[in-house]
Amino acid sequence: MKTKNVFLAVAMMAMSATAMAQYEGTAWYDRIGTGEDSLRTRQNLSLFQTAINGSNWAEAYEAWKPAFEKAPFAQMGLYTNGAYMMAMLIQGEQDAAKKQQYFQELMNIYDTRVKNLDGLNSFTRVDRRATEGDVIARKAYDYAAYGPSCDPTYTLDKAYAMFKDGINKINEQGGREVEGFVLDAFFRVSYAKYQADNNGFRESFLQDYLESKDVCDKMLQLAKEETNPEKAQKIVAKYDQPLNTIEGLFAESKAADREQIVAIFTPKIEANKDNLAYLKSALTLMAANDCDDTPVYYKAAEYAYNIEPTFESAIGTAQKYYKDGETAKSVKYYNDAIDLCQSDTQKGNIALRVAAAMRKGGDFKSAYAYLDKAMQYNPDLEGKCFMQRANIATKEKNYTLAKQYCDKAAAADITLEGQAQRLKSSIQTVEAHNAEYARQKAEYDRQQAELKAEEDFWKAGKK
Repeated sequence: MKTKNVFLAVAMMAMSATAMAQYEGTAWYDRIGTGEDSLRTRQNLSLFQTAINGSNWAEAYEAWKPAFEKAPFAQMGLYTNGAYMMAMLIQGEQDAAKKQQYFQELMNIYDTRVKNLDGLNSFTRVDRRATEGDVIARKAYDYAAYGPSCDPTYTLDKAYAMFKDGINKINEQGGREVEGFVLDAFFRVSYAKYQADNNGFRESFLQDYLESKDVCDKMLQLAKEETNPEKAQKIVAKYDQPLNTIEGLFAESKAADREQIVAIFTPKIEANKDNLAYLKSALTLMAANDCDDTPVYYKAAEYAYNIEPTFESAIGTAQKYYKDGETAKSVKYYNDAIDLCQSDTQKGNIALRVAAAMRKGGDFKSAYAYLDKAMQYNPDLEGKCFMQRANIATKEKNYTLAKQYCDKAAAADITLEGQAQRLKSSIQTVEAHNAEYARQKAEYDRQQAELKAEEDFWKAGKK
């Protein structure tokens, strides 16, 4: 009797320890259960991995399902490979009811992972641990990809809200940035919402554009600072194309319509004239959308500068005077903007921004001067300065010089390779069109000259 009681006590302790270990994620054998359950789970995990390696999705599913249900802490692959497997099953399935079932299971994988996240992370390598935001953002990606064809209750609003929730949590939790492919899909959803409601969603769409572009720019900057060329190229591969997509969709959207943006911000600036945070945000949005030469932009800058002089409001004030032809005053405020920066790195960035403003205004000489300043403050801006020079040379129709600057920009800054190549390709297209026009004009002139010579010949013969 005593022996039996001791055995039961030991068994209960083992069961309790196993349950606790599951949630703490300690040893693998603790996480897969005991006895026959353990043997069955190990077999299913092995079959699952073999089927995944062979892209046998139906077989993988049959092994995955019991393992996922019986031992959700067995291994992270049940979630990562499981989600990939489910996506492949959805893509290959023709039956609508089956597709819907797979889709619901796919969504459940992410929900279960969020619920068990702490336990799963406790046995995962530190550099591979996910945050709640990472998982929700990845769920949003698949929801947006497969929801329209698999979920009768799918809505664009729900997809957008899910993306925003995940991205906001990633930003709050820190430690990493939003993945490039997530930003790409998120911005496509944001664009779809904008298409459905141009005016009501415009300001949110503008903000989504700036925030998504900012993440891509930041990650590409990290690629530039990466000393390992292979790692740098991987970062560029992840973020250059999403950035190109984001900029392309934004240009296609025509959301940066000046009249519409001015109409949106004119009443809001007045309503928030004492709200420095809003004014700074509005200045950034308007400047990013070529509205930094409008009365509402100048008014926002004036209100902001009066509350607290910042480089944003100083630039706005400078541009007002520049537009009014008061060059001396504009230069004073431009220099104030640089002086209000806290570091040489920031000073260089502002000088670069001033150069862009001068370039847009057609004052190329001043633009070159501020590009030189930018380089003096921060030599790391060499590539971006070359890109600005390439843009100026393009406007001046000095295409040979522009292409040379593109090459220099790409050589100086790995993150600008895609941008430089796209500008260079555009220039080459223009050159090809110009060359063809010149050829056709030369042929036309030759024919006209022949006709005139023949006409002169006959006229001379009649005399």
